[in-house]
Amino acid sequence: MNHWGIGWVDWNLVLNKAGGPNWINNYVDAPIIVNPETDEFFKQPMYYALKHFSRFVERGSVRIDLNNDLSNVKSTAFVTPSNEVVVVLYNQNNKEEDVVLKDPNNGSVCLKLLPYSINTIIYAQ
Repeated sequence: MNHWGIGWVDWNLVLNKAGGPNWINNYVDAPIIVNPETDEFFKQPMYYALKHFSRFVERGSVRIDLNNDLSNVKSTAFVTPSNEVVVVLYNQNNKEEDVVLKDPNNGSVCLKLLPYSINTIIYAQ
């Protein structure tokens, strides 16, 4: 999202346990894996990442600049059509990270991000 992407299309939304069916025998992962023998499905981590952005970043949002000096925390931010700021933070580290989110117009907030967690902060602009 920080490099001018405007959407995401995945190869498959749902596949079986073997990563198929696939017409070119390219067996891969998917956000949802189905086990037809037991009539079960499993939501993979990719599903939750896609769901997270889809839930909090509404259509028509505009990405805004966000300075991040933490190498283990990936971040992106948006202004929504309803004039809210949405900041998404991903702690890709195996330990907690302390983060201070500073907005010159709204002040600061201190956050503790759990290991390997996706976090969203939403506030009025």
